Order: sequence, then structure tokens, then C-alpha cells
Amino acid sequence: MNTPVEQSLEKIENREWQLLSLTLGLLLVFGAVTVFAFYFIQGQDQNSENFFGSMAHRALIGLFVLVCLFCVYVFHSRATFGKMRNLLEMQAMRDPLTGLFNRRYFEDRMKEQKARADRYRTVVALLLCDLDHFKDLNDNQGHQVGDDALREVALGLQDATRGSDLVFRWGGDEMLVVLSETTREGVCFAADRIREGVLRLSEKIQHPLDISIGVALYPEHGDSIDKLILLADRALYIAKKGGGKVHIGEDVYPVNEKSVDIIFQPVMDTRSDQILGYEALSRDPSGKLSILELFKRYQAVGQLNQLKCLCFHLQLERAKALGIQKVFINVDFNMLNQLESVQKPDGIDVILEISEGEALYEVERFLETARRWRALGFKFAIDDFGAGFISLPFVARLIPDYIKMDRSTIVQAASSEQFGNFLKDLVLALRNYSKEGIIAEGIENEKELKVAKRIGGFLVQGYLWGKEKNLS
Repeated sequence: MNTPVEQSLEKIENREWQLLSLTLGLLLVFGAVTVFAFYFIQGQDQNSENFFGSMAHRALIGLFVLVCLFCVYVFHSRATFGKMRNLLEMQAMRDPLTGLFNRRYFEDRMKEQKARADRYRTVVALLLCDLDHFKDLNDNQGHQVGDDALREVALGLQDATRGSDLVFRWGGDEMLVVLSETTREGVCFAADRIREGVLRLSEKIQHPLDISIGVALYPEHGDSIDKLILLADRALYIAKKGGGKVHIGEDVYPVNEKSVDIIFQPVMDTRSDQILGYEALSRDPSGKLSILELFKRYQAVGQLNQLKCLCFHLQLERAKALGIQKVFINVDFNMLNQLESVQKPDGIDVILEISEGEALYEVERFLETARRWRALGFKFAIDDFGAGFISLPFVARLIPDYIKMDRSTIVQAASSEQFGNFLKDLVLALRNYSKEGIIAEGIENEKELKVAKRIGGFLVQGYLWGKEKNLS
């Protein structure tokens, strides 16, 4: 079904043809009348001294004048209709708010881009862009500010691209950029320029705007427009959920020894001032992301469990290679259920750290998993104790070898003597359900160390003993 704009264009085209047909018809009538007048009427009016005195000739002149006036009217009408046609055609292909090409115009231009890419064997890139935090801007500062921001972003996208590239308003706060004759490096450069423009706008309006970009490449990622759009949308989802902001295709992240760095943080026994063991930790090899941000990226492409399993194996291997006698490794029950045929290295105590939040659901299944791993010689620790919900029945039934107090509880005890006394009593009670001890995590200064000792946490770890180290 045609849109109102297309229907209006069709009516204008029909009206133009009607006027043209009518003009031609009148000219033919006038020509016929003229011929009739000269060949018949003039012959019957030979006695007339004044050619223009004849009524027939006067009628003929009048008809000529009327035809001329009508032709002027027709030409003026056609000029007016032409302006209306140009205006409507502009509305048919342009978004009225941003001035960008609209979504309906995309398919025609994309067909041209594909044909050109096929002819010259070049690459066309589709960058599907979505503004982050735009809804908050609309809700907090009003739709007028939001509309102004969209116009600014549209100008920024045009400034960040070349004259041969195309920028479309895709809908809402989504925009689509088509880069012709480009490369992956060119895509990354354009995406960086687009993000820089949005971040400058964010500073200007004092609102935390950003933009996520999903990229599909033709012909690498698909041979049809629909496939490219679907893949660009999937890439946009990965960019948003993974936190990377820009993602090309559905490329998965590598899962190998280079995916993570393994470091070790000492766990100290303050009574002997000796190292009890080490906690194995995974870090982003580039140093740009926190481990949570790195995990978030892998989760967005469905590889998080695969990465966690890799971390577990690497941490065991590195601990064995370094001769560490006691190592703490962060795990979760879902990961443990996926791991198979894992043997504990001889001569190493391996303590599996489970976050207390794991114990809120499916308690029986998790206890069964813990029994199975204990039968293989592994031990357990409750991690982040005190940071969130505490399932005391789960702790009582699991009877962990260690309980690790979250840093937030130590910080609170350092600032509140009353809370410190409560925590001291709690630690004393928890010793009945911890086989080997309570560990205070995140100790960063002498004051926090003193608090940990006062509440009975003689096992501690944190930056006070130096930052995490790659012992290899």
C-alpha cells in the first residue's frame, strides 16, 4: 500500500498529464479552426474591406488569445507542480527531523552500492548505530532537548563520514551508516570518529550519551540486504551487551592461553607473618578492561562459560608449574557441572571459591555438586561473605573449609565500632562452620588490618602486601 506522500506524487503526475493532454487538444482545435477560417470563411468574405472586421476573424483572434493565456496557465501550473513534486520527493526520501535519508530510501540505494561493490570488487559496510542513555535524556530533559540531540548526532555522523557514504535515520534513536569502498580499518576509523562526536555532544549537553555500533560487511557477512541488516543488528546487540561499543559481525572472541593473564594474590597468616597460599585471578591481557568487563564481552557472544572453564584449567596448570601448595580459585556451580574429568594436581590444596549468592537457589543440586568435587579432593570456600544475601542454612550444610569476608564488611567495621563488635561475634560463631579459617579480603592499609585482627580474622589478603603478581 502506497504512503500518503507516494499517493500525492501519483496525483500530481496524473494532473500534469491531464494538463498536457488538454493543452495539446486545445492547440489541435485551434489549428483546425484556423484552417477552417482561412479556407472557408475567408473565401465567403471576399467583399470585406477590413480583414479584421470580420466576425469570424475576430472570433479566431479571441480564440488565439484564450489559447495563449491557457498555455501560460498550463506552464505556470506545471512549474508549481514541479516544485511540489521536488518537495514531496524530498519528503519521501528524507527524515523530517534530522534531514537524513529515511529507511524507505535505504533499499534502493543499497542495491546501487551492492552492484558497485560487485563490479569493482570492493567492500560495503553497514554501521547500525544506537544511542546509549537517550531515553534518560528524553525523560529527564524533555523531548525538545532529545530532538536537538538527534539533530546534532545526525550532523556528527555526516561529518564523520565521507561524501560518498550514506547516512540514514533508521528509527527512534537508531541510525544507519553505509560506507562504500571501505576496509575493516576504515570501519574502525569511522566508528571512532562517530563515537568521538557523540562524546563531545555528551559534554556539551552535560548528559552521559554514548553510541553503540554493530557492523556488517558485504559480501563477507551476507549476500542479501536482509541478511546484512540482521547481522548488523546482532553485532549491535553484542556491542551493547558486551560493553565494547563497536563490534564487527558475529566474530567470537578467542578462547585460548592468550585470552587471559593469570596472576596470584597472597593470602597471609598474620600470626606467623607467612604466606598461607595464593588466590589465582584472571585479568585482561591488554590491561584495558576489568575482569568483569572482560567476562561481559564473552557473555554477549555466548562464550562466558567456555572462558571460565579455560581460566580454571590455566589457573590449575600455572599453580602446579609454580609449585604453589595452596591455591584459591573462583568458580560457580554451573561451571563445575560442565567441567568433566578434572583431576586435582598432587601436592596442591585446591580451594574452590563459591560466591554466597550461588546458595540462594537450587540448594540441593549445588550441595550434590559440592559432594562430587570434594570426593575428587577439592575443598570449598564461601566467597564475598557479607556482601549480599546470606544463606546460613546452606553454609551450615556445606561446612566450607574457608569463609572469605567481603571487603565491604571490613570497611564498615573500620568506620563503626558497634558494627565491628557485631562482626567479631559473627566471626566467632562462623568458626563452627568453617574447617580451616576465616579470611578477610581486600585489606589495603594498616587500619583495616588492625580491624581484621580484632574481629578474629587472622587470615587476610589484599593490596597491603603488594599488588597482584604474575609469579611466572
